[in-house]
Amino acid sequence: MPPKGKAKGKGKEPSAGAAAAKAMMAAGPPPKPKKPPPPPACFGPDDLAKFKELFKAFDEENIDKVKLEAIPVMLRKLGFNPKGAEIKELFKLFLEDEYVDTVEYHEWLFMIEAKMNWGDDFELAVTKAFADVGHDDENTGKVDFELLREELMKWGEPLSEIEFVDWMKLAIKDKTYNPEDGTFNYVKFIENMNAKDERYIKEPINFFKLDQKTLAAMAIKKAQEEKEEQERKEAERRAREEAKRQRMIAEGLIPPD
Repeated sequence: MPPKGKAKGKGKEPSAGAAAAKAMMAAGPPPKPKKPPPPPACFGPDDLAKFKELFKAFDEENIDKVKLEAIPVMLRKLGFNPKGAEIKELFKLFLEDEYVDTVEYHEWLFMIEAKMNWGDDFELAVTKAFADVGHDDENTGKVDFELLREELMKWGEPLSEIEFVDWMKLAIKDKTYNPEDGTFNYVKFIENMNAKDERYIKEPINFFKLDQKTLAAMAIKKAQEEKEEQERKEAERRAREEAKRQRMIAEGLIPPD
C-alpha cells in the first residue's frame, strides 16, 4: 500500500508575516544605522573625557541624548557665555531638523567646537568692567569691596543698601569676599556665576544687577570720562607751559618764535 500523501489541490495561502518576510528578502538587507562622525580633531583625550562626563550628567534618561534646553547650561559649565542667537545658530547648524528636541553626543562636540571658533568675549568684558569699576589697575583679580560698593551706588542701575548687604552675605558664603582685609575676588565671583545652574539663576552674571550690559556700559562710560579727564589735564598743562613761555618772552629771557 502506497504511503499516504498530501491531498492534491490548492496550496495554503502564505501568512501576512511570511509575505512580509519574503518581501524584505527580495528588497535586500535593511540599511545600516548611520555611524556617528569622529570627534573634532582639536579635542584631545582629556577634553573628550570632560565633555563626555558633562554630557552624561545631563542625560537624565540615560539614552545618550540630552534635551535642547540643557545645552546653554552645559556650555556655561564649560566657561562659555552663549547668547540666545548663538544657541539658535548651533541648533540650526548641527541638528537634523527643527523638530528634534534632543542633542546627541557627537552633535554636542561639534557645538563646542563651533562656540570655541566663534570666540567668547563676554567673560572678558565683564572681568574688565569689574577691574575698571573697582580700580584694579594692577589686574590682581581683587578689589576693595567698599570701594566697589561706592562705585556701584553711582553707576548703571544703583544698588540699594539692602541688596548690597544680601550680596555681601552670599559673597562671604562662597568665599569671594574676605571680611578680614575687605577684598572682593571678582574673578572667582564670575566663575561662581558661570557655574550656577539655571534652576537657581537664569543668567550667569545677571546677579544683583551686575549684568553684562550694565557692567559694559559702566566700563565704557568710566573709560570715556577718564580719557576726557586726562585730555583736560593735558590741555591745562599745555596752556600753563604756553603762558610761562609767553612771560619769559615778555621778560626777554628767551627769544620770540
